[in-house]
Amino acid sequence: MKEELYRINQKSETQDLIRFHLCGTTFPDKSYKIYRPSSPVWCIEYVEEGCGTIHINDETFFPEAGDSYFLHAGKNHYYYSNCDDPWKKHFINISGRLVESLIEGYGLSDTAHFIGLNLGGEIKQIIEIAKKGRMDNTPELIVILNEIFLKMHVNMKKDDESSSIGMEMKDFLNTQITSKFHLELLCKHISKSESQTIRIFKKYYGITPYTYVLNKKIDFAKKLFVDTSLSVKEIAAKLCFSDEYYFSNIFKEKVGCSPSQYRKSNAMNKP
Repeated sequence: MKEELYRINQKSETQDLIRFHLCGTTFPDKSYKIYRPSSPVWCIEYVEEGCGTIHINDETFFPEAGDSYFLHAGKNHYYYSNCDDPWKKHFINISGRLVESLIEGYGLSDTAHFIGLNLGGEIKQIIEIAKKGRMDNTPELIVILNEIFLKMHVNMKKDDESSSIGMEMKDFLNTQITSKFHLELLCKHISKSESQTIRIFKKYYGITPYTYVLNKKIDFAKKLFVDTSLSVKEIAAKLCFSDEYYFSNIFKEKVGCSPSQYRKSNAMNKP
């Protein structure tokens, strides 16, 4: 694991109020993995390059370059780099009563992933302070940390608006199962660019809009194979696949068997 780590010197009497445990930079490494069960610290990280996956208890996020995330103490943290595009990121680990107060005050108890929030400048300031090794830096660190929490709070308010957009996108895509997929129609529907549309959808559902629609098409195809006598060619056409052979290949890849095998197996199981 390629990391540049720094410990922050603090006077002992300040550490119960706020403790800065560790800060530094993680460099691209496809084998990078962290598992921190019932974490005793909060972690704030900014992704400068690459992308990865984060599991916090039962939630999963996919931060990428330009995003920040906030891992809460008391939860299981498991996160790792994307093998093809490992991340470079900057981080701080903190604990203390002041952190709890800031989280409550800024309403950040349930928020972890901040899309498009650049906390790199603030975290790098903390890293530079750590490099100097002074003992009287806690007030300065608290000012920077408050700026971080304020920026997360503002970003969260914007994110509340995007959550309704996420539901709107899903509802729109549910009407497109028997149509040919066109990302530009979805973008136009929510008045966002293609990159914004994909990022917002992936944040809430973990997959791209195209994959979501494809999965829904396959689910509908399975129902048609069981409940109707439509041929593979007819079902492929109904779901707007280019041809029955392409559809059959996709179906087998997703379901694990061919359409005819699926129909035969489920016909035998019908009452």
